Amino acid sequence: MKYMIALLLAASPVLASAAPNNDKAAVQAAIAQYYNRPLEAHNCQLTEPPKDSETTSDNIMYCMKPVADHAVTRNGTPTRYVLYTGFAYDMKRKVKQDAHASSGLAELFVLEKTDGKWAIKQHGSDEIGAWGDVPENKDWRFVQMGEQNWGYTVESGYTGQGETTTGRNFLFTDNSNRIRRSFIVNGKDNGAYYGNCDELKGRAKRNCEDRYTSIDAKIAFDKSRPSASGVWALSATVKGEDGKKRYKNQKYVIPYDGKTHVAPKSYPLNINH
Repeated sequence: MKYMIALLLAASPVLASAAPNNDKAAVQAAIAQYYNRPLEAHNCQLTEPPKDSETTSDNIMYCMKPVADHAVTRNGTPTRYVLYTGFAYDMKRKVKQDAHASSGLAELFVLEKTDGKWAIKQHGSDEIGAWGDVPENKDWRFVQMGEQNWGYTVESGYTGQGETTTGRNFLFTDNSNRIRRSFIVNGKDNGAYYGNCDELKGRAKRNCEDRYTSIDAKIAFDKSRPSASGVWALSATVKGEDGKKRYKNQKYVIPYDGKTHVAPKSYPLNINH
């Protein structure tokens, strides 16, 4: 990539914090009621793919472990956001499913404390990553998504036929009391396929330059606009080149439609671009 991909997102330093130890056992006990299929060989808990999964094999489960746990006060109620992630596991072959196109899984649990007890109020998941696994634990960030909504974000990428595409994944709550997910492409580069166009001549060079793409986008929350279902819009600042087109800090608004963030058709990094 010619430009550094950056994310200008931050969790509230007052309302969001790492979860205190005295509640962790109670939170884990509540979540343990959901996970009831341990895989001792990998010290994890197995869960099935989401209903809308792109996994084609009936033999695939996900081997899940806790990654992050944060406490907030949400609408006046003590609330915990707990993230689990895991890799794809082939139950028939008893091995990790590490095919290039296979993804890992992220699951978000949102728990509330009432009458001194923690209970799961929301739960959702998203298939993220490649080679059957999710991005590393250290890459996940806890972020505030709106006035009273939070979630986790991470960057993932995929390389195929000389083109690398990266994107920002969000797994979060909104005011509908459902877990939502968004994915915004923030980088595309096919230089590994076309190589250095300057080494070519004539028509070959022109064809190379017309097809060469190297674009990056900085993604940030746009708090200047009204939120939708309690979730802020995103903005993207794009740099790079796509054939004959050049982008120098062009800005695009990516609104939230009540279910996910939707980039405008003019956004040069749309997946179908």
